[in-house]
Amino acid sequence: MNNQRTKKAVAYIRVSSTMQKDNESPDTQHAKIQEYANSNGIEIIKDGWFFDEAKSGKNADREELQNMLKFALSRRDKIDHVIVYKMSRASRDLYSYITQVQMALRSKGITMRSATEPIDDTKMGRFMENLYVILAQLDNDSKAEYTLDNMKSLAAQGYYQHSPPTGYDNAKLPNAMGKPRPSLKQNDMAPKVKNVLERFSKGGITKAELKRYADSIGLRSRYGKKMSEDSINRMLGNATYAGFIKDRFTDHKQVAGRHEPIITPEVYELNQALLYGRNTRKDEVHKRKNESYVLKGTLMCIGCNNPLYASAPRTGNGGYSPRYHCGRGCKSPSIKANIVHEDFERLLDELKPSEGVLKLYKQVLIQEANKALGALNGRISAVRDELDEIAVKRANGIEMFAGGELSIEEKNVLIDSLDQKKLETQLRLHDLEQLQNIRESDIDAAINFMGSVNEQWKNSNFDNRVRFQNILFPQGITYNLAEQEFGTSQMSPLYRLVERKRDSGESQKSYLVAGAGLEPATSWL
Repeated sequence: MNNQRTKKAVAYIRVSSTMQKDNESPDTQHAKIQEYANSNGIEIIKDGWFFDEAKSGKNADREELQNMLKFALSRRDKIDHVIVYKMSRASRDLYSYITQVQMALRSKGITMRSATEPIDDTKMGRFMENLYVILAQLDNDSKAEYTLDNMKSLAAQGYYQHSPPTGYDNAKLPNAMGKPRPSLKQNDMAPKVKNVLERFSKGGITKAELKRYADSIGLRSRYGKKMSEDSINRMLGNATYAGFIKDRFTDHKQVAGRHEPIITPEVYELNQALLYGRNTRKDEVHKRKNESYVLKGTLMCIGCNNPLYASAPRTGNGGYSPRYHCGRGCKSPSIKANIVHEDFERLLDELKPSEGVLKLYKQVLIQEANKALGALNGRISAVRDELDEIAVKRANGIEMFAGGELSIEEKNVLIDSLDQKKLETQLRLHDLEQLQNIRESDIDAAINFMGSVNEQWKNSNFDNRVRFQNILFPQGITYNLAEQEFGTSQMSPLYRLVERKRDSGESQKSYLVAGAGLEPATSWL
């Protein structure tokens, strides 16, 4: 009965631009869809026409397409088809078409039809439905590549293809064949832009002062507003004003533009030198984790109790010398970073974990090792049982072959399978037995290493050194740059001073022996 009723449908029309109206206008699409419906006995229901104008087909984020889907899906018992002029009008992207359109419609028993292409419910018709979308996507991608290549070609020839910067308006220049190409022409703000850019090139003016100067001479954006400090900064770095094209189409390389420059290239270069400090240490690499200053953040100035700075001033031979210094009026000298690190290593050599902590560590390690070995022994026992079971199965297979219960082929397959399983199991057993070789001497070696505080710090990577420093000296440690000595500090209760200089003054007796205790600070291990 359902096959005898008149098929119902909704129609969807899309044009991507006003230019497209000449070839595939809404009227053309409407007429073809209606003609297809009439020829196939399909009725397009009332309010069933949907039209998206100047919309891309690269995705399904189109207002009327979404309205059409909601309309059709809410009337699933009354609608059989969605009709389009061409599948490219429905979508130019296969993934979004299948996931957002096709699957939604098919879940309600609604299928797609094209007024100009062979789309139906046969397997070939469903294949052609997707094929036409793929072809539309290929055409779209080809056009995008062609457009990008064309824009790169125009940029390489010096044509400007963006919104105009302050001081310019968009313009058209004829190429060698007389065809208009995008460029720029100066407007009445150009002289004021020139004044601002040339004033900065003379030096002796901050960006805030330059902004006030720009306001005073009446420089305004192309929207008639006062220029912000950020806008002035972008203007200073814009190579367009010096007559260049420099954008993603030129791979950010300077190309001679066809527009008239507002300033000379020399003024532009002077501004870049002032902006980016070309006479500064441009070759020095600045890092958040700089291996040259591992103690930065841990060392405190003994004079003001603030963290020491780290820097690398240029040396006489053109290199750099990493150093620590204060620079807050403490009148302390700067010290080479490697000398400070050597002093710190010597300090660590005088520190040890307390005996109680080391004994406790050893106990914990032995207990954990025994616990792990207990579980490991159970796994080894289970693997050995597997090997015994494989041996039994192998013997049984040979007996069954001898008794005529298995053919030679069946016996060979069984034995090969069991031998392969045996080999894999033996390898597992070998790996487990290797783990069983934890000895108390290994634990002693680990404890001895833990006792060598300077070795732990020296052999760690940057992050672990910083963690170690924070555990040892949670509040930092003061350093006398003039005397190259460490001052007073709060030391972790996990560590104690082995020996300090005899008969020293009270101010130099920096570290107090604290009671041993196992605290969360050991989480770095």
